[in-house]
Amino acid sequence: CFYVGALGSRKTHAKRVERLLALGASADQIARIHAPIGLDIGAASPAEIAVAVLAQTIHAFRSRGLEAKGAVA
Repeated sequence: CFYVGALGSRKTHAKRVERLLALGASADQIARIHAPIGLDIGAASPAEIAVAVLAQTIHAFRSRGLEAKGAVA
């Protein structure tokens, strides 16, 4: 899977990380979760949040495998 995103605040994600670690998930597995979901564009409305999420998903899809080549920050 090239993208896993989770809704919620940074505080919510921190609690999620604690629960996942307690369940045996590795730090590497947890690090793959994009949270909070979406690019930080200052989205406020549901439509803006949807655009931010879609933009992040497209970025993750288009940059698959490029990290190893050093082409994506």
